[in-house]
Amino acid sequence: MHLSPDEVKRFYGIWFSLLHYVNQKKQLVKSFPAKWGKVSVKPEDAFPLREALWADDSLREAFIAENPAKLSPADLIIVESWKYRVAGSFFIFRYLKKYAVFIAEGSPARAYGVLGLTNDFEDFTGPYLPVYVEAVLLPFEDRIIYDSLISPYPIMFGGGIQRDLNASYRLLEEREGVITSLLPSVSSTADVRKAVQTRNKKTLTAFQKEMGQGGLSPKMMEQHGATIANFAQSLLSQEPPRGLLEMTFIDMKRYLKESKANPVSFKRFVRFLRETERMDYDEAENFLELLKGKD
Repeated sequence: MHLSPDEVKRFYGIWFSLLHYVNQKKQLVKSFPAKWGKVSVKPEDAFPLREALWADDSLREAFIAENPAKLSPADLIIVESWKYRVAGSFFIFRYLKKYAVFIAEGSPARAYGVLGLTNDFEDFTGPYLPVYVEAVLLPFEDRIIYDSLISPYPIMFGGGIQRDLNASYRLLEEREGVITSLLPSVSSTADVRKAVQTRNKKTLTAFQKEMGQGGLSPKMMEQHGATIANFAQSLLSQEPPRGLLEMTFIDMKRYLKESKANPVSFKRFVRFLRETERMDYDEAENFLELLKGKD
C-alpha cells in the first residue's frame, strides 16, 4: 500500500527539486535542499513552499520549462501531470491491500485509491477509521499518491458518520468505482464495458436482496431481476456504455416500447433506487409519475 524504495527515491528527487525551485523564486524559508536525502526537512519548512506551489501553476510550468534540476523527460512528464491534482478534505475510509480509500468531502463525492509514500497510511494515521485529513492527491504515472504533507484532524466520529460513509462508498462503487488514476482516461471501450458490468452486478445484487427482504416470491424476484438485467445489457451496448445508475427516462421508455417488458419491474426498481438513495428522491418521483398507466 506504498511506493517501492526506487519509486520513493524518484518521487522525492522530483519533489525536493521543485520545492527548492519555489523557494528560490519566493524566498519563503531560510533554505530548502535541492536534493532529497542530504538533510532532514521539517514539515513546517516544506508547508509554505507547497502552498505557494499549488496556488500558482506558473511556478510548476516555469520549472518544467527551465528544468534547473536536469530531470529526465519522464520525470518532467510526472511534474506536468500534477496539473490533474485533487486537493481538499477527505475521509480515509478503509485500508485495502492495494491502497487506502479516500472519500472526498463535498460534492461530487468521489472515492480515490491512494498509495502511501515510505509507509502505509495506517502507520501514521492509526488503525481507527475514519480519519479526517487535508491532502493534495497527485498522479504518479497510473497511480495516485499524495504530496508528502497530510494533515489529520483529531476528531472522533460516531456511528452516524460511519453509516453515512458506508452508504456513500457503496454508491460510489456502483456509480463509478474507486478512482485509481487522476490522468485523463484512455481506457478502451472493452475496458469501460467491463467496469460498467462490475458496477451493474453490485446494483443488481442489492436489488435482489431488497426484493427478498420485501417478501417477494422467488418467481417474481427472478422475473423482475431478469427484466432489469436485460435492460442493463441494452445500456451496456450503447456508445459510450452506461450503467444502471446512469439511466434516463428516455432509455427506459425506449426499452419498454421495444422489448414489451413488464413496467412493474421498473417501478419496483425505481422505488429501490429511491429508498436506498441511489437515485435522487425527486428524480425517482418523476420516473414513477411517468410510469403511471403503463401496467
